[in-house]
Amino acid sequence: MKRSKGMTLMELLIAMGLSAIIMSSAFVIVRFSASTYDATVQAIHENNNTSDAVDIINRYIRASTNCAVSDSGKDLYISLNDENAAHTVLLAFDNDGKKLFLDFCDGSPKTLLSENISDIEWTLSANGVKYTVYRDETGIGNAKLFSGYANKRGR
Repeated sequence: MKRSKGMTLMELLIAMGLSAIIMSSAFVIVRFSASTYDATVQAIHENNNTSDAVDIINRYIRASTNCAVSDSGKDLYISLNDENAAHTVLLAFDNDGKKLFLDFCDGSPKTLLSENISDIEWTLSANGVKYTVYRDETGIGNAKLFSGYANKRGR
């Protein structure tokens, strides 16, 4: 008796089973890689936004002639003098929305500096302003998001 060419049912089932295991493993690896990529992109985005916020805060404090903290302790008023006139800039913390805004106090729209903030602290000294911004990390409470110190021009 001559053997016919082809596969037996058992060989076909084993080949399909091995193919399914290999394809499932490849799918898991691709899915894990995609989630890791998304998390990394989000971390880079947050890091860039934080860096931009620190730069803006420092720029306005360094250009200031006078700074004052609001009664709530969450907002910083910055007095600026340029060639034309004196004006005030407000770094405003929205406690409900958990956001930090830059407000030029001239009726123009506020500029969003940072989001997902749980608390902010402003400390005035004779020469400058120290600030610390916190984010609520689930399960561990407030964690420092960023902090800095900037000298005022009008010391």
